[in-house]
Amino acid sequence: MIKIVIGGDICPIGNVAKAFANGNAQEIFHDLLEVIQSSDLSITNLECPLVSQKKPIPKSGPALSADIKCINGFVNAKIDVLNLANNHILDHGSDGLKETITIIQKASIKTVGAGINIMEAQKPLIKEIEGKRIVLYSMAEHEFSIADEQNPGANPLDIINFVNAIRLYKKDSIFIVLIHGGNEYYSYPSPEVMRRCRFMVEMGADAVVCSHTHCALPWETYRDRPIIYGMGNLIFESLNPLPDIWYEGFLTKLIIENSSVEAEIIPYHQSRAGVGARLMVDHEKNKFFETMQIKCEEIKNPATVEKRWIEHCKKNRAFYLSCLFAYNRVMHKLNKFFLKTLHSEKALLDSLNMVECEAHREVVLTILKLLRRNK
Repeated sequence: MIKIVIGGDICPIGNVAKAFANGNAQEIFHDLLEVIQSSDLSITNLECPLVSQKKPIPKSGPALSADIKCINGFVNAKIDVLNLANNHILDHGSDGLKETITIIQKASIKTVGAGINIMEAQKPLIKEIEGKRIVLYSMAEHEFSIADEQNPGANPLDIINFVNAIRLYKKDSIFIVLIHGGNEYYSYPSPEVMRRCRFMVEMGADAVVCSHTHCALPWETYRDRPIIYGMGNLIFESLNPLPDIWYEGFLTKLIIENSSVEAEIIPYHQSRAGVGARLMVDHEKNKFFETMQIKCEEIKNPATVEKRWIEHCKKNRAFYLSCLFAYNRVMHKLNKFFLKTLHSEKALLDSLNMVECEAHREVVLTILKLLRRNK
């Protein structure tokens, strides 16, 4: 039996930063530490670069970072692999990512999902455990962190690249896919996320494990293979008040026997009642599983998945349209109340065409990237 423990997002900032810098793994992970260290392979997502000098890039959203000394917490926790395919790993530019990779490698921890160029970022991590070949292939949605032919960054979420990778590396292996993506604070997978993850299993993935949403999502067994749609934060403090879902998450323990792969869910609280993460006690665990079981049942019904998704999109409609049309604060507020007045049918149809049509979307993406580079 092989046990692989996978954790969600870790950003060693705030009060927990001192414990990471001092290498106090017990103060960080408490009773999760035994779960991590008793595994044959432990993996977690490093949600920010480790840098000695901050040089934040221009981007949408916050630029995160932690001190290079924070590597000590990962070392003493005996975490084997840091997944770098996420939307924050390039927050301090090429130098920040290069320094991060160097610091991790010097600590004898493996990385996956990022590199000095797209060729390096696409390489999976291959480990042999008890005579079984384990392949970890990690991807991130396209934000401000993606590698290309000349520049460092994360491996992009690209279905064609994934199919090529599984054809190349799958033979006689357990192929585990790590995805950093989904909709933040939305506690269900979208219809497209489900379609994509199931397709990966159909192509031969033995497990698909997602992170990024900052909340725990349901899971399913599809064609006898586990799909985990979101584990929530593992260690991530915030100075701002946030909903309860921010502070709950779970570890995924993959149990591999011969060709069988099953997932065990290990729930915890993090960064709410003190520093670090702690396993839920029995009554908390029971409540968590009762809630999540309802969601796991709901996602079996495509109509329910679509209904939840439409509700989420309607709730966030004004925000997204304001960003799309580059509204200022005044227009953003008006947009909430005068949606149909501000957007003519033709304007909405033109925008839909630019986003939906593959050819137009490629043009728009190229134009915006050129503008960002002042070309």
